[in-house]
Amino acid sequence: MNSLSEALTRHERWWPDTFDDSEIEALIWPEIVASVSRGDFACYLVHRLLKARHLAEARARYDSMVDADPDPLHYFQAINKIRALAEQGNGGAMFHMGKVHAMGIAVEQDFQEAAQWYRRAVEKGDMRAHCNLGWMYQDGLGVAEDKAEAFRLLFVGAEHGVLSAKAAVGMMLLRGEGCKADAQRALKVLGEAFEAGYNNAANCISDAYFAGELLPHDVERGHEWLNRVAERGDARSMAILGHYLITGSHGKTDVTHGIALMYDAINHGYTPAYAWLGALYEKGQGLERDLGRAQAWYERGIAVGDEASGFALSRLQQQVMPETTSHSVH
Repeated sequence: MNSLSEALTRHERWWPDTFDDSEIEALIWPEIVASVSRGDFACYLVHRLLKARHLAEARARYDSMVDADPDPLHYFQAINKIRALAEQGNGGAMFHMGKVHAMGIAVEQDFQEAAQWYRRAVEKGDMRAHCNLGWMYQDGLGVAEDKAEAFRLLFVGAEHGVLSAKAAVGMMLLRGEGCKADAQRALKVLGEAFEAGYNNAANCISDAYFAGELLPHDVERGHEWLNRVAERGDARSMAILGHYLITGSHGKTDVTHGIALMYDAINHGYTPAYAWLGALYEKGQGLERDLGRAQAWYERGIAVGDEASGFALSRLQQQVMPETTSHSVH
């Protein structure tokens, strides 16, 4: 998946509940419901329609069709129907035409074509198109990079409740990207996004305090903001904070609390933490070097499907190392 597709997928998890793609789904599902192509159901899953009624069925069909055609056979017919609706002036359909071209869903990926459709959707007042086009202007994908235009578009999205856009606006204010830098306003905007439920806004604040470039270097505030996200149950932030505390890499050391946080992250389903713990034992960073424990953590990671643990164990086994006895990991 390319960088834009990854960005869109990440941001679109935060579309407000007010958005509803039922009209678009009604054009898609009848075209693929009888399909024998795994690719059609893959397209449906990647499309991430909001309030989709057939998500569970599509997932089950996709999982059961392991040996079926991986290329979509009928999804393009649905896209033709979406295009026809867009040509009639439907802003939501215009947004989806932009999205399928931006992500290459059953069509050739074409950022310029995506930008054209997003512009048309923006003219119809579609908020999601404002945001996606804003991110494209921010990174210069399919359009000439224009930070000011990116800020304008994302600001509109933020004002209409798109939390990922609000956080983006906060970071642009912090960096002075497409606007005048204003750290106080940036912190207010990012704080509002966090309080509304967008955890990554607090991660951005924490990173800025730790880096000491956009905000004054402040270890206490960096840890405070990261801890606030961890306390919300964000598994990735638990693991990051745990790693920081074990290694002392960000101004504070508390190995016992750090290990507890790493365990909490694992219990919340954050599988990369297995490889992180293994690496800490392997390298002796903050923990006594113990290749047996490292191997045990990598093996546990492999058991739950963590690819990084597999690569790490393979690398470890290729090293010339003294015989180690695997220890039980508590």
